[in-house]
Amino acid sequence: MSPAPFRIIQGEGVTWISTDSDKAFRKALEDGVPVSLRPKLRRALASIPDPALDLKFSQGYFGSALQDIADRTKPLVEAIDRYLETNRNLPGFRQWMILTGYTNQYLMIEVFDEWSRLKS
Repeated sequence: MSPAPFRIIQGEGVTWISTDSDKAFRKALEDGVPVSLRPKLRRALASIPDPALDLKFSQGYFGSALQDIADRTKPLVEAIDRYLETNRNLPGFRQWMILTGYTNQYLMIEVFDEWSRLKS
């Protein structure tokens, strides 16, 4: 992964993302997600991801469908990343998702899966 285009501090197994960047990505998601998914997105954003546990949990929760979900949501994530960098001067959405741990958090996976199904 290339260096994040926003300020981070890493140490003792923890990554701290600048508050301004974190708030901007959260707001961008809330602004962009379909209205029907906003309550689920808010629950996902209110959770505290645990990268050490979330991938394993999500693999058990979604089973073999997890790879299909990843494939289905990839174009949406890429489009959001491009849009935020180009139109909102907010680069690094995918890195933010990875660094926060939301990439593997099952609630966020559900949001992006449902969102991608609405887009298709």
